[in-house]
Amino acid sequence: MTRELTVGLLGAGLIAGVHAHAYRDSPGVRLLAVADVVPGKAARIAGEHGAEVVPDLEALLALGVDVVDICTPPHRHAEPALAALAAGRHVICEKPLARTMEEARRVVAAVEEAPGLLMVGHVSRYEPDHRTARDLAASGEIGEVRQVTHSTTTSLPGWSEGGWAADPAKSGGPLLDQAVHSFDYARWVLGSPAVRVHCMAADSEAGPSTYALATVRYANGAIAHVECSWAHPAARGFKLSAELIGTAGRVTWSYDHLMGGVLYPVEGDVEWWDVLGDRGFTDEMRAFFEAIRAGGPSPVPAGEAAESLRTALAALESAHTGRTVDLTAWELP
Repeated sequence: MTRELTVGLLGAGLIAGVHAHAYRDSPGVRLLAVADVVPGKAARIAGEHGAEVVPDLEALLALGVDVVDICTPPHRHAEPALAALAAGRHVICEKPLARTMEEARRVVAAVEEAPGLLMVGHVSRYEPDHRTARDLAASGEIGEVRQVTHSTTTSLPGWSEGGWAADPAKSGGPLLDQAVHSFDYARWVLGSPAVRVHCMAADSEAGPSTYALATVRYANGAIAHVECSWAHPAARGFKLSAELIGTAGRVTWSYDHLMGGVLYPVEGDVEWWDVLGDRGFTDEMRAFFEAIRAGGPSPVPAGEAAESLRTALAALESAHTGRTVDLTAWELP
């Protein structure tokens, strides 16, 4: 009989709710408790899933949960991940792995010494369209992939508690909080490290560098073109378009809305409806829980996520300085 795995959820925002729903489709997994700085948000998710509300990470660890799922803002990823790993727990950490490379290096080093596994939530690897395209490319059907194009455009996220998304020091803006998915996906498809990054960005009412175009060169000679924006009209919704171009063909896909509807209650938080379901989150969570039971490896390891973070931070550096960043010689503190 499969041993039940218990999960403690740290953070109770939009993505935490999506994760909690995904646990339901993972056999032998139970959400035990939810912690958030806003007790009412934790109570909402906990009540829906039969879990209890606790005040913080320390309380989650005291309950003996097997897995800590970190769904806090990017600048609050590293410390709870380090604490949970030190306590011998498995960790799910939403992307990006950390806000800075110094934090990311500490987490990568901790994972190497810890008994538990850590997976970073680069869910694009598990979204049906993205995964199908990558598998098609890996099969050789479109030849050798020479270009990846990935565009995600939307308005400034309105769901961040206290407006943390609008604070570049906390979120990194769309180049980090949003486009890190694109950088991770391109690296995964190409199977080659990024070596050069050039980025141009424009400011908007949504904040600095909230519309950006980045070009990445990889060691195997391929390129990626990444577009991201938090400066598009809110009425337009979230739009994604992507393309893999190979020497023997190309594959392309897109969708106009990530979230299909929204409920504005008289009291309480706004509730978003995802008409596409949980998409890759269910498969992502299943893969991690299966890896735990198998003794590893992690489906999305910290080292790979740190590489995607480094590319995103290099894009930010290029946008600010106007210069191309040579990743073979560049070290960000």
